[in-house]
Amino acid sequence: MKLTDYDSLARLASAHLRPGVRANTMVSQGEYGPALAAGALTAWETPAGLLLLRDRGNHARLHFFLEDLSAPLGAALPDPTVTEVAYRPRDKGLQEAVDYLTRQGFALCLERVRLSRKAGQGEETAEPVSRPGPEAGPVVLAFLRENFSSLTGCLPNEAELAGDLAARRVLTLEEDGRITGLLHFTLEGNTGEIRHLAVAAGCRGTGRTRPLLAAYLQAIGGAKSIVWTGAEDQAAQAAYSRFGFAPDGRRSAVLCYSKKEG
Repeated sequence: MKLTDYDSLARLASAHLRPGVRANTMVSQGEYGPALAAGALTAWETPAGLLLLRDRGNHARLHFFLEDLSAPLGAALPDPTVTEVAYRPRDKGLQEAVDYLTRQGFALCLERVRLSRKAGQGEETAEPVSRPGPEAGPVVLAFLRENFSSLTGCLPNEAELAGDLAARRVLTLEEDGRITGLLHFTLEGNTGEIRHLAVAAGCRGTGRTRPLLAAYLQAIGGAKSIVWTGAEDQAAQAAYSRFGFAPDGRRSAVLCYSKKEG
């Protein structure tokens, strides 16, 4: 069924949220409001549990409340569909959910680790870091699409990016009228999260992540911070480590479903 209002979604999720259920989402107004308003959220109640499918344009994003891992998933998934399961070492139920989804036709695309940083001011930067507004939307989105996967890169859509640009939550380094480095972040309550950090091809290994990270810590007022990065990306982890980020034990599995591959 198509969902268009938050109250209906909250009632549906509450009916499926009970002890033993494996869920990879928290149903909040902020998280689901834009998808509900756009008519981009569909709910399936199946023998396995509650499935929420968010239309992201070129793919669907799956959020779930899985109850019975012996039952088939029971939904005609769009092609392709992506889901992410974040867990701690003690979260055996969520690790079981990853195994279950692979048996249902999903393939492991990427593993991430989460790094955390305690609150505290960082170093200052003398580099000219810009904070572009909404007018830079097309250029910023093009840069993100060049540097992150459209399926696993958690890219914002135009409306989401416009909101973050209006809130000045994008930092850029620019040379000769082009972006050479970019950091996109959110700030919820007292926690900042780095959503995207990239340096343009041909400019990597030239120290551009340092001024971006320094400017980010200044922008969030030294609040505590988190970032998810590739489990195998040692260069990224080293760059974050220099600014006080360290693994906090959380990992995630990014899974992709495609009939072409299945």
